Amino acid sequence: MEKQKKLKLFDIICLSFASFFSIELVASQATLGPSMIFSMLLFGGLYLICHGLICAEMGAAYPDQGGIYVWTLQAFGNKWAARTTWWYWANVVAFVPCTMVALVVVFQQLFWQNMSVITTTLICIAGTWIAVFLNCMSLEDSKLLSNTGSVLKLVVCLALIGGGIYTFTVSGSQNIFSTETVIPKFDMQLFALLPVYIYGLNGMDVISCNSGEMENPKRDVPKALLITGIISITIYILCAISILVILPQAEIDSASGMIDAIISVFGGSRIVAVLIGIALVFVYASYIFGWTIGGNSAALEAGEAGELPGWFAKSNEKHAPAGPAVLLGIASTVLLLFYGFTASSSSELFWTLLAFTSIIFFLPYVVLSFSFLRLRKIDPDTYRPFKIPGKIFPSIIAVLNFILLVIAIIGYLLPPEGENPVTYVLFLAAGLAVTQILGEFLIWIAAKNHKTN
Repeated sequence: MEKQKKLKLFDIICLSFASFFSIELVASQATLGPSMIFSMLLFGGLYLICHGLICAEMGAAYPDQGGIYVWTLQAFGNKWAARTTWWYWANVVAFVPCTMVALVVVFQQLFWQNMSVITTTLICIAGTWIAVFLNCMSLEDSKLLSNTGSVLKLVVCLALIGGGIYTFTVSGSQNIFSTETVIPKFDMQLFALLPVYIYGLNGMDVISCNSGEMENPKRDVPKALLITGIISITIYILCAISILVILPQAEIDSASGMIDAIISVFGGSRIVAVLIGIALVFVYASYIFGWTIGGNSAALEAGEAGELPGWFAKSNEKHAPAGPAVLLGIASTVLLLFYGFTASSSSELFWTLLAFTSIIFFLPYVVLSFSFLRLRKIDPDTYRPFKIPGKIFPSIIAVLNFILLVIAIIGYLLPPEGENPVTYVLFLAAGLAVTQILGEFLIWIAAKNHKTN
């Protein structure tokens, strides 16, 4: 008996927007000043086109549960599929604490401004295990969270944009928007900030991780990606502009800038500010859910195929990825405890985790560029409901996608202002080395056990 498909086009758009639009990065984009407008349109738009076109073609041509794992498997075989899934899942392990910190900062600004880093860490751990519990439910039961989060995300962003318009009308802008300030200087500082734009526009493959739950993935995946991409880049720019209108650039905090701007506009009405803050908490929760369900679903597929150890193959009666979810909860807790006892502030904790997770985050998409080209070559007969036109243009798209990701990885290796460059680079290198060695070890164990069985 064929299982009932649970996700309609609206559900797919909501799940895509919940996981794709990185609302926690809006404030960090605003810290770049008015030049973020030009940079987002140029670099963000270019990457959005490349990433979106590749994911639209791959998601429509190979509408299988597992997304990027399945694509890599068909292109390069088991080992690279397992390796890519490991990066994908390991990124989520660090992403969850990072976003949890941003979520708790919202709560902190509204209710408990003197919250210690240790308290922040403990609340983040509790939130991580709530995410684990939600991942163990069926999508039919838990999709309400992503749908609600997507709607509230729009509501919060529209409230911020409305606040920016009101502030500009009443008192003008706190920052100058002119040709000189909007067009960036093409220097090393711009190069170092490129990862912010690319990071904020990644993740269009997430919805394909659950294409087995969709009514018509070949039709709905390309539609959802187009709609989500256009909405996301527009809202990124308008929200960042609104924060720059409300707050001076020098006073924008990368972790709390968005809620600071909302409080600045709506603080006179405490009820409105609190309601928006609560909505923002739901938004972060849906964002975390979207990425964890994508990463854990991909890991479950690899575990069931014997490419990752059997722990990753554990699912419950609803075929929810219970094993990967619990492992993610354990790993994220360890990471939070380690960084929580070494960071001196919430903002430092946020950026330490973000820098570590981002490089791992980009690696599966580097492989995706090559998977796309290889599948076009070795599997030309597969029907592609959506196909990038031309013979040379698809290769140009894949190469540009690869180049932009490599630039982003190098950009994250450049230490931010105030950081000790040697300590920063050594820290990232050590973290990446440990992650890769552990991944290769787990893949080796899985291959050994699979061969024995």
